[in-house]
Amino acid sequence: MNTPRTNGASAPLGNSLPPALSTAADLPSTWRDAELDFDSAAELIVRSHANDGAHEDRFVADLRLTAVAPYQGRFALVPLARDREPLPLRATGFSHLMTRLGAPAAFVRGLPGPVALAVINTLLLQHEDRSPAVLRLRGGEISAIVSEKYAALDPPEFLELLRRALSNAGVLHEARVRGIAVGMVDNMRIVLPNESVAVNPEDVSAIGIDVGSSSFGRASVALTPVVWRLVCSNGARRAERGAALSFRHSGDRARLRACVQDAVPSAIAHARGFLDQWGRAVNYMADNALEQIAALQLSVLEKQNVEAAVLREIGQRELPPRVPLFDLVNGITSGAKLSAPSRRLEIEALAGAILTRHVGGA
Repeated sequence: MNTPRTNGASAPLGNSLPPALSTAADLPSTWRDAELDFDSAAELIVRSHANDGAHEDRFVADLRLTAVAPYQGRFALVPLARDREPLPLRATGFSHLMTRLGAPAAFVRGLPGPVALAVINTLLLQHEDRSPAVLRLRGGEISAIVSEKYAALDPPEFLELLRRALSNAGVLHEARVRGIAVGMVDNMRIVLPNESVAVNPEDVSAIGIDVGSSSFGRASVALTPVVWRLVCSNGARRAERGAALSFRHSGDRARLRACVQDAVPSAIAHARGFLDQWGRAVNYMADNALEQIAALQLSVLEKQNVEAAVLREIGQRELPPRVPLFDLVNGITSGAKLSAPSRRLEIEALAGAILTRHVGGA
């Protein structure tokens, strides 16, 4: 039998490399526009997290006594003693582990499975310091890996604490929840209709606060003043230094609870000042609208959404050099609603920054 000549060239590898392993899915992020009382909205958030699976926190004295192994095509953490079942790593839990090891999560996750495992376990063995951690489990999967100093404030406790703070501030029964984000970061948009003004005829805006937190080490507890425009359900966030109140999930849990209690009245006071800025926006023009939108560092799609929304606000086909500040801010917040929840909140804060930059000192 004749053997084909190769001229010394190697045979192509084709698809001979093993496939990459995957991570389990995080709790998906969703945004829901709402018109609910506080208790009904809180129940929705609590139920969404309960449906994510049984909750458990498991302390690990030293992560160096664990290894990462394949389990049903996914990365899983197992003790070296093999005396417990493998725990699949969700996307955030995997990222937390890579951060501890100083490795880029996206790069490692894209490697062929055996190569990725070799890299991770070599880094675990070479980790110099004792590495205690808490595994935050949901449905038997590692949703997060946090420090033993992590101050957990999960939805049932956090929302009960927030309820008490709103009651102490005298606004619980008037408060309406106009937006709910659930996922790796939760957010509740609380609006106070009793504190509203007609910025334009038949165009009513009210004060509110966005209250956000994470059970998975993805965000601090944050209370951000907002202005809510009723006619289009747009919200602008006041996020400049001193207005947004933020507290890390670390240290003494009693301190964190006290901070939330004290922050609600302050956030409401900042929201009143933000509504005053909003009311003055109708008297201002914004120069160089295209340049101002470009400076927001939006993705191509986000920029297209914002520009289209601003054009709808001003009723024109092309952006003129100068547009009413009120319409520019509304267009940005309207375009933000097409983005994922976390990004939506970021873009709404950018809109608030434009508003404050134009009228904050007036």
